[in-house]
Amino acid sequence: MAGGLAPLSIGDVVALILLIGGVVLLVVLWAAPKGERPHDAAWKGGAFYSNSRDRALLVPKRFGVGYTLNFGNPWAWVLLALILVVAAAPLFLTMAYMRHLLSQMHR
Repeated sequence: MAGGLAPLSIGDVVALILLIGGVVLLVVLWAAPKGERPHDAAWKGGAFYSNSRDRALLVPKRFGVGYTLNFGNPWAWVLLALILVVAAAPLFLTMAYMRHLLSQMHR
């Protein structure tokens, strides 16, 4: 197209979704309140931290280095859903594109 924008390919859309999702995730994690190392009683099954009275979204891991989500905070579930959507989007977009290509071949 002369002087206009070319249409986006499926790869461009997937890359844009991943970029936006990654930036949003980094901003959320950077701005999230972080708590102190929690007591052992708040850990469910030894692996998941859930304490609704603790307002921290991220807490230090029980073992090792890093942080984990406080599943007692409702925003932890929103963040987990966002991570899953960003991770699944390329798969679903690729499947939709492949279905589109197959339908074009059978015409």
